[in-house]
Amino acid sequence: MTIEQIFIGIDDQRIELTGADKEAFLADRAAMQAEQDARKTEQVAKATQKAAILERLGLTEDELKVVLS
Repeated sequence: MTIEQIFIGIDDQRIELTGADKEAFLADRAAMQAEQDARKTEQVAKATQKAAILERLGLTEDELKVVLS
């Protein structure tokens, strides 16, 4: 079993997070990662929908740009 040590820098000091501070940091990190994963999933879904629409219309992305210009 490995114990994760987390250090933060405040001014010129290097401080190890422990206890509630460490738990809060890890929870915040997990929340940020979940948000990033959700955004990435949404981007992939939108790109997939866009590709499906273009395919149904029989257009390439460049052709759509010309039409919308």
